[in-house]
Amino acid sequence: MEVRNFVSCVVALFLMLLFGMGRGCAADVSSVKITPLAVSDVKWVYLQFSSDVKYADRGTDDIFIEISKIPSIVRIKSEVAVFDPTSVTLITLDGIVHTFRLEYEQDPQSVAYKVLSSGLSVIPPYDVELSHRQTSHIVFSSKVLEVQTGTEKLIAMKAEEIDNIVKCKSLTQGFDYFTESSLTVLTDDGTVHPFLVRYKEYPELVNIQVSSQESSPEAIFSSLSINEPEMRTYAKQVLNKGCVLRNIGDYRDKMSFSIYGIYVKEDVMMFYLNMENLSKVDYEVDFIKNYIVNKKTTKKQAYQADEKIPLFVYEESENQLIPSGESKSVVLFFKRFTIPRKHNMYFELFERNGGRHLKFTLSNKTLLDAKKLTKD
Repeated sequence: MEVRNFVSCVVALFLMLLFGMGRGCAADVSSVKITPLAVSDVKWVYLQFSSDVKYADRGTDDIFIEISKIPSIVRIKSEVAVFDPTSVTLITLDGIVHTFRLEYEQDPQSVAYKVLSSGLSVIPPYDVELSHRQTSHIVFSSKVLEVQTGTEKLIAMKAEEIDNIVKCKSLTQGFDYFTESSLTVLTDDGTVHPFLVRYKEYPELVNIQVSSQESSPEAIFSSLSINEPEMRTYAKQVLNKGCVLRNIGDYRDKMSFSIYGIYVKEDVMMFYLNMENLSKVDYEVDFIKNYIVNKKTTKKQAYQADEKIPLFVYEESENQLIPSGESKSVVLFFKRFTIPRKHNMYFELFERNGGRHLKFTLSNKTLLDAKKLTKD
């Protein structure tokens, strides 16, 4: 471990020298300081820099780093409960080397910082209570770019067709094994909004307003050509078409998770997904995650995962239990998009209170063969 940290620091110093020489100035090796930072396996910690992050290196695979949709903001999390102290080095576009000494802390009360020349400045978190019994809504004054939870026991996403409202809830009662996690929202004005989330059976507030303005923020509606009732109609039409795509999916533990078809209607795309339980044990769906990632990203690198949040999800049945020998289909609606070069889209299915997780990849070539949905 110490050897890896030493090598990481040497690489950082070399790159700092390289950046400095490229800018026609001498780099001062002695000016590199190491900043302590507490990270957790149940909370994301966000760092906001004054310049875009161009390089990131972690001292161990136990640490997970992602560059957000705002390139000057990164998030860090431990993949394990408890790890030996290690280091993370990031280099920003202005050529500055930032090295952090990471230590494990299960429940850090600060989960977002601005990185200043003088050190870290805490971005104060909001406190929010969530329940599995009801959905809470958080209203922002700007459009939401990104939503991230610290645990898979929480679900949070933009409200359908509304760009500045996040809906969130607990997926399990009491979060199962811990009492607190994080929820972080990035808005298009460049603001980081950190929340410390605690479970409460009946929260006092289910509609929360976050605004720097004196007046209450209003909902910002997406400019879509199709409304929710029309989406329901199109979803039924898609399900009636059956399977038109073959051999794109995942099969393991006697569970099948595959895509049956991709359709496009004006500025909306529809993904027809099917889950089939071929085992003798019932399968309960926890959630489906969709995201786009660079194909060449290595485990040791920071990577930018573009999570795709559906505008609308149509389910044949609201029952999340798939009994033995039965299947369940859903149609996911997204605003029309394509997959960038050298990237893939991933679909992941998670089992509630189980380990049968399935994942498959979708290429841009397949996406571009989407069928145009016409009236039957």
